Amino acid sequence: MSTVSSTDPVLRLLLVDEQRSFHIMMKAMLLNVGINRISYAYSAEEARRLCQKESFDIYLIDYDLGAGENGRQLLESLRERRLIPPRAVVMIVSGDASRAMVLSAIEAEPDEYLMKPFSQEQFKQRLKRAVTRRRALQPLFEALSRQDDTALLAACERAAQEYPRYSNFCRCLQADTLMRRGEPQEARRLLRQLLAAQDNSWARLALGKACHLLGLHEEAVSHLHACLRLTPLMVDAYRALAESYLSQGKTEEAQAQLKQAVSLSPQSVLLSRQLAEVSLQRGDYACAKDVLLNLIDMTRNSIHRTPHYLGAYIQTLTLYALNSNDSYHIANLQKQVNSALSRLRDGLISADFNYPAFEQLCQARVQIACGELLKGKKMLYRANQNWLDKPESMPPALLGETVLGLYQLGEFEYAESLQALLSEDEDHLLTTCISATRTDKTVQERRQRYQQLNELGIKAYQAGELEQALGHFREALRRTPANTGSALNKIQVLLQLLAKERKNSEYLDECRTTLSLLEGIPLNPAQQERFRKLCQEFAQYQ
Repeated sequence: MSTVSSTDPVLRLLLVDEQRSFHIMMKAMLLNVGINRISYAYSAEEARRLCQKESFDIYLIDYDLGAGENGRQLLESLRERRLIPPRAVVMIVSGDASRAMVLSAIEAEPDEYLMKPFSQEQFKQRLKRAVTRRRALQPLFEALSRQDDTALLAACERAAQEYPRYSNFCRCLQADTLMRRGEPQEARRLLRQLLAAQDNSWARLALGKACHLLGLHEEAVSHLHACLRLTPLMVDAYRALAESYLSQGKTEEAQAQLKQAVSLSPQSVLLSRQLAEVSLQRGDYACAKDVLLNLIDMTRNSIHRTPHYLGAYIQTLTLYALNSNDSYHIANLQKQVNSALSRLRDGLISADFNYPAFEQLCQARVQIACGELLKGKKMLYRANQNWLDKPESMPPALLGETVLGLYQLGEFEYAESLQALLSEDEDHLLTTCISATRTDKTVQERRQRYQQLNELGIKAYQAGELEQALGHFREALRRTPANTGSALNKIQVLLQLLAKERKNSEYLDECRTTLSLLEGIPLNPAQQERFRKLCQEFAQYQ
């Protein structure tokens, strides 16, 4: 091949582009540079099928592939499925020269990025550069693919010595590996040596990360700002800055850094996700809902697709509406949720995900937010009826949605018992959303008053002051009309009062009405058993 040497093996290339005219043009260009084993694909799905059958030495992928997955999403999918061998060169091409597009393509870490139109000479030189680098560093990339950190560190050391032109890349990768192995102090020492010889934005970024891991947050911030002075468009530095600010409790500064990063690279799933999490932590629901809606659209066709984005979006809409004191936002909630559900429905329907139950949980939360508490409660419990006996077997996505719905509903004790079942490594966005809901001002105020009234009611009941207990439970239920515990407590007090005054029609009617609030709802086993016994006791007064 004339791009490297006459002794090169025959290289196989996969060209992915939706336009036939580009295929024809590239075929002529590739033949001129000595590549004649060419496979063509017009879509991401067609490319994936080809990659499942054989591997290639060069992947030439257009960013814009029309409807469905784009080139970046295809590349992420192929890497996720380990369909690209470590020896292969990846080149992304695009006709969009916008900053957002360029940064998005670069974030996918191809070996080369080319803007259309490009000449044969440009292509030849870029390909030669990429192939030469990939071959020189092949042991490094193979160790990286195997996730063999010991071999990777050794390969980085050898390559840095043997190929000085790639030394900075090797040393930074070496430092990243040391940090991943829990050796940030050693990484910091290595990077300071590198920077003593020559300032470098990648080394500054890595040093900032190492200092952050060591708890040296002021030093981390200093290095990261220096990195951005060298390379203002390095979005990863903004993300690292945000993490350092968060560690210092400076959430406003962290959010500002992430907003800047997302404005530079709006197609970055990682940056948008972190911005949504920080916005939720700060109670900035307006920002969080906009970012989450963008995430839903951005990940529809990617490996990053998850029901947590939709669940978090619905909860953020709800919190935004509840805190806005504007009836318009509550009234518009159903329309917004239906729109979001329709966008993701096809992507979420699969054999290993119970989409109908998920959708029912989402709709239940909308009903609760709109004030239809009993309707929403029935929908919520019915969506979970298959797991009420064994909630620990509930799929995590459904469990998280249920916890959020229960907090909305005012079923605080039940929500906490289910929340305890979420594993520590569960999706961080989900746990952030739950935490934001628990600490939301309107939810906290309602919960604190409910708990005070419920505790007063229990104390009065235990002291035999039934009328006083009834008053407290009535008020607790007025504050949280769908709380099962308050309803059961109130029924129990009414039955005690009926035992003393069997002919009191007011107590009889109130007891019947309160019991009806729980009829037809598949309660959890403990609640269901208590409800059954209270119904039996009430039957004698009929």
